[in-house]
Amino acid sequence: MAVEKTNTSYFEETGNRLSNTSQLKLFPIFLDNDRETKFLNLFRSYKLNEDVQTDVVFFGTHEVSNDEFWDDIAYKLYGVPQLWWVIALINNVVNPFEELSDGDNIKILKEDYIYNLIKDLEQLSDL
Repeated sequence: MAVEKTNTSYFEETGNRLSNTSQLKLFPIFLDNDRETKFLNLFRSYKLNEDVQTDVVFFGTHEVSNDEFWDDIAYKLYGVPQLWWVIALINNVVNPFEELSDGDNIKILKEDYIYNLIKDLEQLSDL
C-alpha cells in the first residue's frame, strides 16, 4: 500500500481539539493511495535508547496476574488505562494484542518518568 504523510494536524483533519493528555498527537496522519482515506499510524515503532532501557533507575517490574491485559496494568499502576502503550513500548512488544501469561514479569516505567517519555516522543514525531 502506498501512503504518504500529511502535514496537517488532527484538529485540521477532524475539527476536534485533542486534550493536553491525548497521545493521538504523537502519531502522524497518513493519506492512503486512494487520496481519500486518512488514518493514524498507531503502530509506529519507537525504540528507546539502550542506555535508558538498561538503567534500573527508570524501571520497576510487575508480575502479571491471571487475565490482566496491557490496559489493566496501566490503570493499576498509572491510574490511566490509555497509557498501556507505554508498557508495551518499554517491553519491546511487537503485537500488543497477544495475551500476557500469568506470572510473566514485565518491565514498568516508573510513574515519575512517563511525562518525560511522552515529551521525548512528541519531539520525535516532529522530525
